[in-house]
Amino acid sequence: MSNIEQMSDFFNKRAETYDDYMRETVENFDKYYSLLSQPIKQTNDEVEILDMGCGTGIELEGIFNKAPNAKITGIDMSQEMLDKMMKKYKAKAANIKIIVDSYLICNIADNYYDYIVSSMTMHHFLQEPKIEIYKKIRKSLKEDGLYIEGDYVVSDEEQNECLKIYQELMNTVKEENRDLYHIDIPFTLQKQKELLKKAGFKKIKVILKQENQAILVAHK
Repeated sequence: MSNIEQMSDFFNKRAETYDDYMRETVENFDKYYSLLSQPIKQTNDEVEILDMGCGTGIELEGIFNKAPNAKITGIDMSQEMLDKMMKKYKAKAANIKIIVDSYLICNIADNYYDYIVSSMTMHHFLQEPKIEIYKKIRKSLKEDGLYIEGDYVVSDEEQNECLKIYQELMNTVKEENRDLYHIDIPFTLQKQKELLKKAGFKKIKVILKQENQAILVAHK
């Protein structure tokens, strides 16, 4: 139990150093975050964008460069992360709505968003919960909406090892005390595409694949 922390506690403690940590650990950091916003059309319209697990909003700079009048809804469990995001983007405060909650259980509107973005957050979930999240995302997109996901990807061997470690750690937690803990469970790129298809996405394009990360764009 001492090796794992609840999700919100983990990120609250690391809010101040999170941006520096990501810059050090994300391969080709600037390229990754530039490509994350690439599928968003250049527009001055007030497009609706949902950022799931937005953290400190590293990806928002690229998003606002493509759509300066975008209306952003950011969901995250960490109040500390969200506070840091709002300080960084205080000039855009009127364009940003924050929700302190888990996107696993938070209600979001159907057929509402032009784009839904997630970056470095989906690798915390097993297959079945992830499929349910993807179904929720698909339902929330407008008919021609796009889901953009950037995340860690691993080999088959690494995936199996991560799942083994996850099970070992969760076996240390009593059933009645189980909650959302910070445990990394990244999948292979092929598995990610498979789960998106199971959730109903028809067209999935990979716009970045590097050693440990990938960016996928899924059309509703």
